[in-house]
Amino acid sequence: MEAREIEVLIVGGGFSTMPLIRELEASGIGWLMVSPMTPIWQQLEAADALDFDLVSSLQSSVYSFELVEMLKEQGDNFTDGFPTAREFYDIHKKYAARHAANIHHGRVDSIDNHADHSIVHLDSGEQFRARHVVVATAFRRLMNANLKQIRVDASFAGKSVAITSTGDSSNLLIAKLVAHGAKVHLVTNGFIILDKMFATFSPLDDGPRFVPLDQLECHNFSEISKWSYRAFIDGGYIHGLIHHRFAKLFDRDSLGVRHPKSIRPHKDIRSFFRAKAPVENGHIAIKYWPIDVYKLHCEETLEQKIRDGYLINDLPFFLEHGHVKLWDKTDATIDHEAMTISEGGETASFDLIIDGDQEVPNIPDIRMQGDGGIFAYRPREQFLGVTSPQLDNIYTIGFTRPFTGGLNNISEMQCLLVHRMISDPAFRADIRDNIDQRIAGYNATYYASRPEKKTDHLVWYGTFTDEVAKVLGIRPKRGDTPGFMGLMKYYMFPNNVFRFREKGRYAVEGIDGLIAHTAKQYHDYKVLALLVIRYPFFELLALGTILLAPVPWWIKIPLAIIHNRLPFTSTLVGKFGLPTRESKAIFNYRKAISFPVLAYPVVAAVVWAAAGMGAAFGFSAALLAYVYAMIHWGTAKGWNRKFFCDMKSKRSPEMVGFFEKYRQIFARAQSITQRSDPPD
Repeated sequence: MEAREIEVLIVGGGFSTMPLIRELEASGIGWLMVSPMTPIWQQLEAADALDFDLVSSLQSSVYSFELVEMLKEQGDNFTDGFPTAREFYDIHKKYAARHAANIHHGRVDSIDNHADHSIVHLDSGEQFRARHVVVATAFRRLMNANLKQIRVDASFAGKSVAITSTGDSSNLLIAKLVAHGAKVHLVTNGFIILDKMFATFSPLDDGPRFVPLDQLECHNFSEISKWSYRAFIDGGYIHGLIHHRFAKLFDRDSLGVRHPKSIRPHKDIRSFFRAKAPVENGHIAIKYWPIDVYKLHCEETLEQKIRDGYLINDLPFFLEHGHVKLWDKTDATIDHEAMTISEGGETASFDLIIDGDQEVPNIPDIRMQGDGGIFAYRPREQFLGVTSPQLDNIYTIGFTRPFTGGLNNISEMQCLLVHRMISDPAFRADIRDNIDQRIAGYNATYYASRPEKKTDHLVWYGTFTDEVAKVLGIRPKRGDTPGFMGLMKYYMFPNNVFRFREKGRYAVEGIDGLIAHTAKQYHDYKVLALLVIRYPFFELLALGTILLAPVPWWIKIPLAIIHNRLPFTSTLVGKFGLPTRESKAIFNYRKAISFPVLAYPVVAAVVWAAAGMGAAFGFSAALLAYVYAMIHWGTAKGWNRKFFCDMKSKRSPEMVGFFEKYRQIFARAQSITQRSDPPD
């Protein structure tokens, strides 16, 4: 069969390559997509399983040009949040319909790569000769099949279910099982788990302002100080990053102390802050609705929210109240025949076991030139996840994923990079000329000195989009945003992809309005800026007290090093966290702590100049004791909420009562939904 010729052939593709298609059409470059058009979203819809919301925010999950259209349609009502799966898939279908004429339904069996073209073989026997091939075939995952095939309903009430993988998808199944009254046995190596939504209270607002996790990451702040940025991230007291022995002494109410099996082995997470980059690649994080924030956000229209797909998936809450039990994957023994789990002399039976696996790129066989064999995708051997020195004019999109933020932040930037390599031969030649050195430089920055692992494709989304923007020459400079508001925009605004599409080669009309609208929604990130600068000042107070102490220098220096190495300040700032509710008394209480700490360097210097080093030490020590006492007092009164995994709120009678109410309404909503489903 004679091969049909095409300039750009997209294999798989679907929604992940829509930004590339947009740019190819603007450049007048011909393209064709070969795909069976049965993405996981279509399969979930067919299984009536689009009953959840995304774990990433709207602004990091939807492409920049689509966000501009949403803003035009909704005006001031346009807000960030978490799209439901149905809303998200509706966007997919819109673009699939728009480009239907260029979609060839079929499945690619293999690809032969040559120096200036590739031959693409379909399982139907058809062949295409393409100048450029883009492979965007997503991942193979057992958990995807579980989401389609396992219909969790009222029949699970009172049953026990074992789950052997931990992630966002398994946590979705846990949420459904627990809501229906099942007991879950989670076999795990531990996990990093993050609140995906925060409710902030401030004098600037009337009521709570809801802010998604991935919009609080202020990635460019790391340019000022990588240490300060890491301190801000860790200052939120991320579960598991603080050693459990330390936590036992200084924060016995933490998730890791109360449920030790939730902590990942130290060898797996000790490199989180060890790379040259602010945060290392290669970590998995579960993002969940904390029950207290969920209550604030959803209670008023709870039944409708549940029917839309907004579910309580608060795994720490489930652990605290016995709905989920943890088993150590290293030590537990699973007897599939007897349907039991055993560990340390304890045995439990289960009615169903749900297994998961590692996600693997679903790439067709690509035969490299000569005797090169079959290409194997390895994250550390790809340049920014899109091109390999082993292949010519073959690109990959969508196999780099964020551990916070939305995949489309990554995919859109990859699409722009692929478009530039296709449309600009000189740019492509420049990349290819030293691609091995580029890859080695990236790996040296974003991976600590550790062996490769199966999660190396997971990245801190804001540093990844920034790296691609640098290569494309579209990264805004600090000088492009003058004045105080420009300073806030540059350092506080997260590196969502649309930040890089305001000006330059890949500018999208209307992005400036989107950025302005977003900044207004978050008070120009003033509250975030206060949170960011707070940690260094708390740390300075502690270190200043040590260095001013009337003891020999050979004692001061070790004490300062020990303090810096141990997370005293992280624990303290983590406890201070956020206000639990709108209250003038709480706002004044927080000012009474924050303002003296922020003024400390100036006041301490004045005291030293006026009364000497001893007086400065007395002032520092008194202020430090005051801050510790005030934070613990406020926590005892219920005024402070930890950033992540606030176990005190999860134990409150108010939240326990709300969850029982949620279960009742969940059962009613599910019953109505099932009655309205058409028969098979």
